[in-house]
Amino acid sequence: MFTACEGPAGPPGKNGKDGLADWFVGDFVVKSEDWKMYDDEEWYFFEYEFTLPELTKFVFELGAVMCYLVQDVSYDGGKTEYRYHSLLPYTVYGEDSFIDENNDEFWYPYSENYSFEYRQGNINFVVKYSDWVPNLKPPTRQFHVVIMW
Repeated sequence: MFTACEGPAGPPGKNGKDGLADWFVGDFVVKSEDWKMYDDEEWYFFEYEFTLPELTKFVFELGAVMCYLVQDVSYDGGKTEYRYHSLLPYTVYGEDSFIDENNDEFWYPYSENYSFEYRQGNINFVVKYSDWVPNLKPPTRQFHVVIMW
């Protein structure tokens, strides 16, 4: 069923209440050498923690935090470049190689799984590899953080 109104427009309605519109936006860079490795012999991961005073108790309990992995990608031999923001969690795929005792080179695929955790006053960026890859450490990465409350 569809209906339509005919005739002159009525008076405007009452104004609504003012809404909350506070936010914080920031970029954070973790250098490759600054990632801290944690290893419990069953699982290992890398982490870096930033102090972030904007993550107040109010924001922690009632706000929203979104994090993005910032990636600069080029195509066409570097002629076309794009900057992407990929919402965390996000997985980056790669491959690496090692030389065995017979001097043979073996290539293997892996994945870097990026995520974040936060608590009042701090935000942590976390990288977990799909397999134990002892010669790999996460590269320098930039993260974009949006907090709304």
